[in-house]
Formats: sequence, structure tokens, C-alpha cells
Amino acid sequence: MSVAEVTRERVEERLGALEEDYSGFPVNQTTIAVSRAAYERASERCEHGIVDAYVQLYNERDDVLLVEDDDEWVVPHGEPRTDERIVAGTERAVREQTGVECTLDDLSRVTILGVRDEDDPDRPPVYRMITVFSAETDCEAVASADPSEAATTDGSRWHPTLPDSAVPTH
Repeated sequence: MSVAEVTRERVEERLGALEEDYSGFPVNQTTIAVSRAAYERASERCEHGIVDAYVQLYNERDDVLLVEDDDEWVVPHGEPRTDERIVAGTERAVREQTGVECTLDDLSRVTILGVRDEDDPDRPPVYRMITVFSAETDCEAVASADPSEAATTDGSRWHPTLPDSAVPTH
């Protein structure tokens, strides 16, 4: 099987698992062309997992948890391992990235992303799945902390608003 067939099949399996846990979420599909190096990275990443999970995590004050990533503030994100259910793997990734326990309560959207090599249009696409969840904290102490003082781990803290650039648009 080609990389396109294998990754497409994995995306369909993961999407089916999400449909068992959630209902009524939108599914978008788009294709992007990237440099050869980025295409190779996307292809290599598929060996470890094909889901990029982003989490809009709120506390009791409706502050959102953001992490610093390449000098930008974005929502926590991670990659569930291939041997994990997406929900459990996403909650683990958030905990490891921020130190905050959370429960995913809604799936906002799923995007099936076809990644193409812009230098060689004949190469088959590599498919990935982008998920955006909303979640709440499981820890009352963290949830009620003063957001100006509530740094969780290095590079993450609570913010009163969600910047437009904090969640991927695809």
C-alpha cells in the first residue's frame, strides 16, 4: 500500500473512533503543499500517529490555558500515540505539556489534512487529522487560581481571552 492509502486508512479508523465518542461535529477536508523537508517530516510523523489534537482548556473563571510555542501563545496540543484512544491520548498530552488535568467535553471540529510535496506534485499525499476539542480543568485549585499568578509549568499560563491565532484555522 502507498503512504497515501495507509495514512488515509488510519485517518478513517481514527475518525470512526471519534464518531463513537462524539456526535454532530463538523469534518472539513483540505490539502496543503509544503516544502520537501516538511513533507518528509509529515511522512515520518505518521509512524508515531496521525492525529494533531488541540485543546481549548477553560477554568471556572472561563480563562483559557495557553502555552508558549515559537514565541506565540497557542492552546495546548499534542499527538495521541497510535496505541491510545484519541481522547485519552489528548488528555495525557495536555497533562504532560502543562501539568494540568483536564476532561475533554466537546469536539469542535475535525480537519482531514492532505499534505503534498510542492517540489514533486506526483508524490502521493500524506494524510493527517487535526482535531480541536474544548475541555475543563479537573483540579479545583487550578481552576480557581488568579490567572495573573497561575502559571502552570514553564511556558503555560491562564489568559482571560482566546487569541484568534491560538487555534489552527485548518
